[in-house]
Amino acid sequence: MKPFTMILTLLLAMLRTSAALACANCIAASSQRTIAAYYASTMLLSLMPFALIGGIVGAVYLMGRRQRARADSLR
Repeated sequence: MKPFTMILTLLLAMLRTSAALACANCIAASSQRTIAAYYASTMLLSLMPFALIGGIVGAVYLMGRRQRARADSLR
């Protein structure tokens, strides 16, 4: 019976629409500069994984290229 009670509690919590209004500061801050800052920070955080992966791939590529250049110079 305990899992049923837990699932029911979670469903009721998700159906409460007032939970979405929990951050009063975000709703009150509706100036154009603040909205632009929210968009900019969202874009920055969304693009960060691509920049990190690109940096790692680039570093591995450059290390391999450097190693091949050393191997060619030893011949």
